[in-house]
Amino acid sequence: MLTVAVIGSRKSGKTTATESLVRGLTKRGYRVATVKHVPKAEFTIDTVGKDTWRHAKAGARIVVSVAPNEFATIRRIDTRKYRLHEIIGELEDDVDIIVLEGFRELTEQNLDVPKIVAAKTSDEVLEASGRFKPLLTFVGPVSNGATKLKVPYIDVLKEPEKLVDLVEKKLSVTVKEKHKDKSKLEIQFDDRFLPLNPFVKKIVRSTVSAMISTLKGVSMKGDENISIMIKRASKK
Repeated sequence: MLTVAVIGSRKSGKTTATESLVRGLTKRGYRVATVKHVPKAEFTIDTVGKDTWRHAKAGARIVVSVAPNEFATIRRIDTRKYRLHEIIGELEDDVDIIVLEGFRELTEQNLDVPKIVAAKTSDEVLEASGRFKPLLTFVGPVSNGATKLKVPYIDVLKEPEKLVDLVEKKLSVTVKEKHKDKSKLEIQFDDRFLPLNPFVKKIVRSTVSAMISTLKGVSMKGDENISIMIKRASKK
C-alpha cells in the first residue's frame, strides 16, 4: 500500500491534482482512498439539525449512517495529536493507495510518503524543495521556478496522465509486494486498529500462530486471518 501527500498553500491547485490522480488511478483499476486535512476547528462533515448531528450532540462518540449507496462513520475525538499511522491505519487493508491532501507538518519528515507539491510562486518552489522529502513532482500555477530544479514539473490541467504515470510507477511495486502476502493480521485496541509494519506483523503473526497451534483441536495451515481485540475493563 502506498501513501502519497499532495501539499501546498491555499488556492495552489491541491484539489485539482488530487482529483486528477484519483480519477486516473481508479480508471486503471486501483483502489483509492483520500484523506483531506481540514484545519478549521469548528468544521464538521455532518449537517446541523440532521438526526446524525442530534445523535452526536446527545453524546454519542461514534455515529454511523447507513444509506443505500453510502456507509459513513463520524467519530467525535481530538485529532490534534494524531500521528500519520493513526489516520491511515484503518484504510490500509482496503485500498492500494491513500492520497493525502494537506497534512504538511505531519508528512514533511516522513521519508516513506512521496510529496506532490502544488505551488503558486518560485519562492514556494524553493521553500518546498528544502523542506519536503522525498519530492515526487511540482504541480500548480507555477512552472518556471519548478523546471529549474531537478524535481519535475507537471501541468495537471493539460497532462493529467503524466501525474498518474509517475505515481503508478511507485504504486505498482507496493501492490506486487502486498499481493505476495494475502494473509491478514489485525490488532484492535478499544475502537481503533493499530497499524503494523511488515516486520512487526510477521513477528506477531508467527508468535500468535505458534500459540494457537498448541491448542487442542486446532490445525494451522499458515494462511489464516488473525484478529486480536483488546478492550479496557469497563468502569463501574
